[in-house]
Amino acid sequence: MGLSGVRPPPGFYHRLWTPVITLWYLTWQCLHERHTLENAVIDARRGGADRLCVKGKRLSEALRSKATTSYSDARQRLPLHWVVECFGKMAAALLGLTQGAGEPLPIRLLDGSTKRLRPYGTVPEQFPAHRTKRQRPYWCVARVVVSFCALTGIAAAARIAALPVSEQALAVQLILEQAQRLLYIGDRNFGVWRVVRAAVQSGGHALVRLTEVRARHLLGVHRLPARLDQLLVWSPTRHDQVDGGLLRAPIAGRLLILKTNRRGFRPQSLYLFTTLTDPQAYPPRKLLELYGRRWQVELDFRTIKSSMGMAQSEAKTPDMVRKEFYAGLMAYNLVRGLMALAAEQGACSAPELSFTKIHALLASALTELFMSWMSGTACRNRLEWLLQEAAAAKLPRRRKPRPNELRAQYYKPQSYPKMTRSREQARQLLVNATHKSQWHWVGNLRYNYRESVPRKALLHRQSSGRAHKRAVTGLFRIYRAIRARSSSLRTQ
Repeated sequence: MGLSGVRPPPGFYHRLWTPVITLWYLTWQCLHERHTLENAVIDARRGGADRLCVKGKRLSEALRSKATTSYSDARQRLPLHWVVECFGKMAAALLGLTQGAGEPLPIRLLDGSTKRLRPYGTVPEQFPAHRTKRQRPYWCVARVVVSFCALTGIAAAARIAALPVSEQALAVQLILEQAQRLLYIGDRNFGVWRVVRAAVQSGGHALVRLTEVRARHLLGVHRLPARLDQLLVWSPTRHDQVDGGLLRAPIAGRLLILKTNRRGFRPQSLYLFTTLTDPQAYPPRKLLELYGRRWQVELDFRTIKSSMGMAQSEAKTPDMVRKEFYAGLMAYNLVRGLMALAAEQGACSAPELSFTKIHALLASALTELFMSWMSGTACRNRLEWLLQEAAAAKLPRRRKPRPNELRAQYYKPQSYPKMTRSREQARQLLVNATHKSQWHWVGNLRYNYRESVPRKALLHRQSSGRAHKRAVTGLFRIYRAIRARSSSLRTQ
């Protein structure tokens, strides 16, 4: 498994919740639908992690209390740098399973997103709230950047920071730390000098999309041609930021202007810059196909947020926000690693398999793999069965093309109005209210009918009263008609 080579951090004495067991259950929580501490403790008392314990010390026998306090304290004690190190080791081990099956130059897809946080404790200090039209916004936001493997979708590296830190700065840190010969593909947000320079300086290459303005400045003309494939040197200007560890040196590369013509879509011009200067090995058509694979990163982020439930964090400390982020990516990588192995066995590609089905299979199987009664032979048989089931979990092929859909959605009707202020202000208004029956909520604004009634609130009150009166009157009419009919039948 992914945690087989993980060693506990130095300086930790043996407790019931060892660092390895705590990290496993932190990942286990992200794999299951209900990410609660109570479910983790229930599984631990059932013996779900006895095979990870020290010999002769089973967690299920020693754990007598049903409370989640000890597990919560163990989560807080985990060193953040050790969790990040475990995430990197697991990603490298899973990526090693698919060596030799991909391109000679491994491809990494760069993209960024945000993560919504509750303003608990000291979280707003390190992850400040985003700017909104409100005077005091409620949600805190963290910025994340992830590098995905284009072949398997495994998250190879990741960074999380506060919202003021740009995605370009996080991408530079991520690329310089990996320092491998990789091809990084990014959209216009990463089409800046600092990101390309970090890729070249780490021994790799870059293929990024540029904005039209940046392409004109790079080429030195006011009007760009319709198509172009030209060698040039990208030198930094006084506007380009130079991060720590980057050399302020020019970059040799190619500027390409390509026009895409897809059936049913408008023609679009793409401005690409790449450090792959060999036009024979990488012609414009191949570079266009490589950049087209960048869309897979959007699907990977959708999977992480929707299927894994990582769009929002309920952690109450900044360190726990970061630990849960990396533990969630470790759980995501376990599913992707199983998909990669199943794709090799099923003679297909990993994107052809269903992430949701394999996620459910893995979550159900992991509840018994680390039990004490599972011998080595039984565990291997269970893993082989899991691999066979995952290889059969293929997505259905569409017989008809997908219809065009409007980018809109239906909203579930709500019984309460929309919150337009902070909860502290709303609670204070409720505390200051003398008689709650005197107050009415309309558009999240509270009005006293005895003092001042706005026209909108008055109409709302009158319309609701008229509707109630009409409904009661209709019921009485039906009741009188039934009574009259019954009385006429009796007389006859």
